[in-house]
Amino acid sequence: MKIIKRGIVYRAKEGPCRYQAWPTVCKDEKGVLYAAWSGHRASHVCPFGMDLMSVSLDGGESWDCPRIINDTWMDDRDAGLTYLGNGEMLLTYFHHPKTVYSNEWRSWILDDTKEDNAVFRKMLEGYLAAYDEMDDETETPGSFLKKSYDYGRSWGEAIKVPIFAPHGAVLTGSGRLLYLGKENSGALSRYRKLERSDDPTPEEDRNRIFLYESFDKGLSWEKVSRLPLPEGFEDKFYEPHVAELQSGELVAAIRSHDEVAYHNFSMHFLNSNDGGKSWSQPRTYEISGSPPHLLVRKDGSVIVSYGRREAPSSIRAVVSYDGCRSFGEEMVLSDAPDGDMGYPATVELEDGSLVTVYYQRYEKDIRTSIMYTKWRM
Repeated sequence: MKIIKRGIVYRAKEGPCRYQAWPTVCKDEKGVLYAAWSGHRASHVCPFGMDLMSVSLDGGESWDCPRIINDTWMDDRDAGLTYLGNGEMLLTYFHHPKTVYSNEWRSWILDDTKEDNAVFRKMLEGYLAAYDEMDDETETPGSFLKKSYDYGRSWGEAIKVPIFAPHGAVLTGSGRLLYLGKENSGALSRYRKLERSDDPTPEEDRNRIFLYESFDKGLSWEKVSRLPLPEGFEDKFYEPHVAELQSGELVAAIRSHDEVAYHNFSMHFLNSNDGGKSWSQPRTYEISGSPPHLLVRKDGSVIVSYGRREAPSSIRAVVSYDGCRSFGEEMVLSDAPDGDMGYPATVELEDGSLVTVYYQRYEKDIRTSIMYTKWRM
């Protein structure tokens, strides 16, 4: 592996809302790169998040000033970006329910901003308290997508979708869109006890991971299958990604936690040979790192990129030549100063080089930025 260049996609230098996180990157037919993420945040969890997007015209080595896609009253969180062709793009994202900002999480959010000035902290405390009075029309928890037909210059209205995962939907060779994720408010399974009592998800489907498909470029979705996860441990699996191999076989990669995962933080892999109707049993991968992003290269190999959040913290990748049944040695794309980092996504350029976009702290900053590594196998 050879590192070509490391740099910054976006870094906010001033003001209290400098936290940027959870990016995805994609490429159009002209080789233009698009990176989207949740930014201008006060902290890892807070109501200020908005979805931003920057563009690179030189293979990822420089990026323009970000444009705003979403800026609602809720936390516009994560940003899965998919390029569909001919200027058409799809962005997925989700909103926490208001209870995240109006109960025991409030003190955690305030503690996370203790290094900011007192005026901002007082404003934030009042803003969080106001969520107690938010009406149902203003509160919009759940998962959504927006579409652009002009290379991301403008975006349509939000469309509610049944599932969520941070890197969004995947376009297959036939034009079918696949979306692998937690169903409905199950996307917020880590905050299950905080959710509204009218959650429509059946008990047997909570915390499960489902594959959905769309044949109209994301306007409507149908359930294909529920992935087989170890019984009783469904809440230990989330933030999945799916890819279609050149053979048509599908591979799914899932973030896994606690006793089911290597070092309590790893990935499991499954395969399907019937378009996602049925799946192999999940296989654990004994490395420390998550969540996964899958890129199928032109040569048919699969790049899995992920963040290692325990020391030594770093952005890493591995390559597989057999549908993620085995992997080569770990490759370190960027060292990180601490464990608040990761969610890398990778694209391949025409010359075979790779661009991985991720988030981590820049040098001694107290808030995270969106960074990139350009590299070659």
